[in-house]
Amino acid sequence: MKRPLRIACFVGCFPVVSETFILRQITGLLELGHEVDIYADARAEPGIPVQPEVEQYHLLERTTFMDMPPEVAPWEMPVWPLMGETWLPGAVNSIPNWRRIAQAFPKFLRCAASQSRLTRQVLCRAEFGYQAASLSALHRLAILRTVSRRYDVLHAHFGPVANSFRFVRELWHAPMVVSFHGYDFTMVPQQQGHGIYKKLFTTADCVTANSDYMGQKLQPLGCSPDKIRKLSYGIDLLKYPFRPRVLAGNEPVRIITIGRLVEKKGIDYVIRALGQIAQKHHHLRYDVIGDGPLRGQLQQLVRELSLEGIVQFHGALEGKAVGALLDQAHLFVLASVTAQDGDQEGTPVSLLEAQASGLPVISTHHSGIPEIVLNGKSGLLAPERNVNALADRLNYLVEHPELWPAFGRRGRENVEAHFISATCIDDLVNIYTEVAEKYFAQFISCA
Repeated sequence: MKRPLRIACFVGCFPVVSETFILRQITGLLELGHEVDIYADARAEPGIPVQPEVEQYHLLERTTFMDMPPEVAPWEMPVWPLMGETWLPGAVNSIPNWRRIAQAFPKFLRCAASQSRLTRQVLCRAEFGYQAASLSALHRLAILRTVSRRYDVLHAHFGPVANSFRFVRELWHAPMVVSFHGYDFTMVPQQQGHGIYKKLFTTADCVTANSDYMGQKLQPLGCSPDKIRKLSYGIDLLKYPFRPRVLAGNEPVRIITIGRLVEKKGIDYVIRALGQIAQKHHHLRYDVIGDGPLRGQLQQLVRELSLEGIVQFHGALEGKAVGALLDQAHLFVLASVTAQDGDQEGTPVSLLEAQASGLPVISTHHSGIPEIVLNGKSGLLAPERNVNALADRLNYLVEHPELWPAFGRRGRENVEAHFISATCIDDLVNIYTEVAEKYFAQFISCA
């Protein structure tokens, strides 16, 4: 299939500043001449920073939003019993369930008239579970059934998103690729049962994993090894110029973390480790870029450990501001852990960006991280949730700045060899071509 591909990309929310890996795939495909349309459940919240590429590539103009009522998505609240009520979190008044059903009834009629079998399917609890009970699957079908464009391949990001949109494979008569990224293969099965993706794995033509570790974990969930393809994240090296890290004069050692302030990022362990080595090293600065629900707790921990002069929370920043702080830094740390709810990382893009920039990294033996960080060569890895071990690695690199340039060069070489965006996009196109040719060949053979 030599011609440009027509691709439909499905996401939960768009745009999301932390999902650079999805944005990079979309823009990379567009630069190669492929056509990409985006279908998203929800819009980004107003005022949240977004990547400049969203405007540069006119991605919002390419996006169709489901625009469902909040009780439908994201809350997925059931409409049964008929005479019951739906209470949104924080709402003053309830919504009668009969009213929700009445408002959805015209959509049901239109869907039933044109897609009777799929309409029954999306309303069946055995098929679509809570998406059927909340009518979200019906809302999605009502919008997507009106799309007249034909696609060569459908690509859904994150397992739950793919589960919500899997009916589109039959609706649009095109093969489906599903990409897992992190919480979807760890936390979701733990909370909703290991059979949550059974129907998805039967439907999908191909499932991508960003690490060997993830590929192995998908198989016990019911995914056939024959469907799994490894697809690494890639980065644009031009956006992360290499600079050997050296300590000049009496400047402080600048340590940086980029990530959402959530449990799996392990930022509290970094703060505690700094609390240990700060007693010995008074010339440290720790910049934390990102925001999230744990910000208040982390700031309190900083006060308890008297680290106010060392730790600075910058919140979510746009690209240029992130790049400036990354350029000033000497060491990058990401102490990822398995969260209490089972949530894990996939392969954090921030670790690739840091290595590309020439930063030695300190991280943990967690999920796919050992596959992207060369322990002892481009960085140092510690066991999860081990403050003493993390402090030991940090202390070692703080005390040995003469090692930073060599670590940085090895990290850059590692990224250049395995994680260049253009190469990873080529791998993705090859996956698309493979599944599309296999899917459409069956119709040619039957003709």
